[in-house]
Amino acid sequence: MRLSRSVGLAVLLLAGASLTWGGQAYVWVEGEDAVAHTMQRHNWYDSVKKENLSGGEWLSHFAAGAPPTADYRLSIGEEGVYHFWIRANSVAGPRLSYQMDDGPWVEVDLDRAVENINIAVDGKPDMRFISWINAGTVSLSTGPHRLTFKFHSPNNNHGALDCFVLSREPFMPRGLLKPGQRTGNANPGYFAWEPPADPFTADALLDLRALNEDMAGASGYVRAKDNGFVLGDGQPVKFWVANAGGVIHRLDHDSHVVLARNLAKRGVNMVRLHGGIYSSRNPTVDTRKLDNIHHFVRALKQEGIYTKLSFYFPAWFRLDPWHTEQDRWCFMLLFFDPEMQRIYFNWADALLKTPNPYTGIPLGQDPAVAIVEIQNEDSHFFWTFGKKNVPPDRWRTFQRMYGDWLTKKYGTLDKAVAAWGGVATPDDRPDEGRMDLLDAWNMTADGLRAAPRNRPRIIDQVRFLTENMRGFYQKAIDHFRTSCGYEGLVSCGNWRTADPGLLEPLEQYCYTAGDVIDHHGYFDHNHKGDAANWSVRLGHTFTSQSAIRLQYANPLPYIEIDGHPSIISEIGWPMPNMYRAEWPFLTAVYGSLSGLDAIGHFSVNSAAWDQGVGKFPMNTPVVLGGFFATSLLYRNGYVQEAPSVVQEHLAIEDLLALKGSPVVVKAAMDQLRADQIPAGRSGRIEQAVDPAAFYVGRITRSFAGRPNQSHLMDITTRIDREAKTITSATGEVRLDYGRGLVTVDTPKAQGAAGFLGRVGTVRLAGAAIDMANDYGTVLVVSLDDQPLATSRRILIQCTTIDQPYGWRTSEPDGLAGTIRSLGSAPWGVERIKAAVTLRLNGSGVRVVACDENGYATDKKTTVSTAPGGLKIDIDETSPYTIVLR
Repeated sequence: MRLSRSVGLAVLLLAGASLTWGGQAYVWVEGEDAVAHTMQRHNWYDSVKKENLSGGEWLSHFAAGAPPTADYRLSIGEEGVYHFWIRANSVAGPRLSYQMDDGPWVEVDLDRAVENINIAVDGKPDMRFISWINAGTVSLSTGPHRLTFKFHSPNNNHGALDCFVLSREPFMPRGLLKPGQRTGNANPGYFAWEPPADPFTADALLDLRALNEDMAGASGYVRAKDNGFVLGDGQPVKFWVANAGGVIHRLDHDSHVVLARNLAKRGVNMVRLHGGIYSSRNPTVDTRKLDNIHHFVRALKQEGIYTKLSFYFPAWFRLDPWHTEQDRWCFMLLFFDPEMQRIYFNWADALLKTPNPYTGIPLGQDPAVAIVEIQNEDSHFFWTFGKKNVPPDRWRTFQRMYGDWLTKKYGTLDKAVAAWGGVATPDDRPDEGRMDLLDAWNMTADGLRAAPRNRPRIIDQVRFLTENMRGFYQKAIDHFRTSCGYEGLVSCGNWRTADPGLLEPLEQYCYTAGDVIDHHGYFDHNHKGDAANWSVRLGHTFTSQSAIRLQYANPLPYIEIDGHPSIISEIGWPMPNMYRAEWPFLTAVYGSLSGLDAIGHFSVNSAAWDQGVGKFPMNTPVVLGGFFATSLLYRNGYVQEAPSVVQEHLAIEDLLALKGSPVVVKAAMDQLRADQIPAGRSGRIEQAVDPAAFYVGRITRSFAGRPNQSHLMDITTRIDREAKTITSATGEVRLDYGRGLVTVDTPKAQGAAGFLGRVGTVRLAGAAIDMANDYGTVLVVSLDDQPLATSRRILIQCTTIDQPYGWRTSEPDGLAGTIRSLGSAPWGVERIKAAVTLRLNGSGVRVVACDENGYATDKKTTVSTAPGGLKIDIDETSPYTIVLR
């Protein structure tokens, strides 16, 4: 989006200052500068980290009685429409209204808050938060105006105002920063990452928008072909995906446009829109949420970005009082409960059939919608399966369905029990036509070993559950096609199971009812504390871990299902792990090697850069800031896809008989110590496959062939357990898990990730990398799709460790221990201490250091001739260095 700069100047009297930035006129007013107010402060409510507030202060209230007000006086120099943004408390039910002159009171929709930051001194997640809220637009005439705010929460009228902004052009919040402002605040050894709002001008040296189509869906629907995706014109495509959820409902439409352009610039060509169009306790379609989805899909489409729609997750909805009384999730119900299915298909109809007012066509008929996801993270085969997670009356319905299924198979329920060797449970009710289903543990190998007599009964249960899940997926797909007119791709689910050997293949078989096989994975270890599974708080403990070490379960290994594109729609290295620079590097490199067709990074929390600390941040310097080189590497195929080193053929009847599969994704390090697996032979795979195989090449699974057609490639020469290294079948990727180092060495991309400061010079075919930082990544990629040896435009991208200003733990380096301070904006990046020597002739070479948005700076980069080529000393505050020839 290119913003016009021909605006007049607004003038503020008595309370604030009139400012311009790049020709843009705006007024920024501090809340504490009211000309009059009736606010009553409270010591507890005011015990906040003032460094997070504009001007170091706010105007707050916490007291019963009449709603307080705060008055401000403005004088406007030019008549026009102004964008109105307020930085205030939006958490724990505050209510805030404003009145312009003698006009009506207008209540501010605090549900649209963005950049929501906990600023309580003690870090407790109560009501002491600060957020930016888009209050819409106001039309102002030339001359004086009075603006009054009123705080009227039922809880002590609580509320606080930090500042507000009136701008003639769309405003993009950046914490407490004014447009164009930088604080320079950074922890010792770090530099501040606080770029200005990106104008998206043509002089950017880094902008990957051209990788995308002019408009998503311009040539038709994305299709599945063999094991991959193709665009409507038949061109193969891989998707670098960003997850976006509730943030789009808090952003205004202008911010939708900015976010879409920002993602496209960094190589994103699909967004997984992950969120419902309903509230947790009301199935009625929320038309405002639907409108936001419509607008955002259109904004993405204009930037050549496709959409994957994910609109149901059991965590998002409470079906009946049994769920609401104790806030229980709706596990399993979608697969069998008629009422849940009726509600679900009503949502699907609204989502896919309602005309999009911004494009004129429903989402179900828009080729820019590439994939619809049936459901997120639920399965009969996960640990949540069992009667304790389902309302009793609905569980009885499921028991009756099972009874009907058994009656159809055996003739009577008594005959079914006889076939099971008399195994019965206290909750069986054959006289009522109901038979109980045992919980998840009973379906695992451990459960079967503990109670071998249960095996015949469990075999029937597993078959019934498989048919139930796959049957619902087929029903949902039929509804999407026939009722909604949807012609795009469908993914069924994406979850794990209680037993990866016995149950995971059946889970994947259920997914083959759809077009795309999906899964999720996170590298999240040793973070402990209250609500540590979804938040980062004071007092939490953690240690930073690198997936490169293979000491913990790793999200990179997966099994490709033959005949279907394979995607990971959620992947991430959650906070407070500080070794997150490897996230985009490893997913791009190993995603390419293993043949992944889409990689979904989780998740977007703002339209630009994150200002606070959350559990799942993507918009941070070393993650989103690492997308330029990694998305280009992945989408342009700079790393070869490996051959299949394990080809497994499974018979469905064998799986339903619980014979299972030896090919499983398990924790990495201890599995790498497993006994040597026979290699280089064909036939049924009888023994567990060496987990190191996942780092050598592709692991494929088919449900169509015969087990004796399975094949294992001899990979023993690729694995050196003494040296603790694994080399890919292509020879381009080398994992040194002993030293914590990964290298990629291809004609168009060369780099290293991990503990580079401990290994000395990393020598690759066309580059030598020296990094003094203990941990980081350096990636050298061709920007013109030519080999590095002849490329005329080369990017050197460096990422290290990022953390907010003021982040502090009980350990001096802030990489582990007990969290003492969460810090505040801006985020900072450990200063880069690296040099890269390229095998290039120095003549005619120009080296340019770029800023965080990819624009040239005037920073001086030292370039010298060295043995083996041209040595470039990276500027310590420049993440991107461009070499031009």
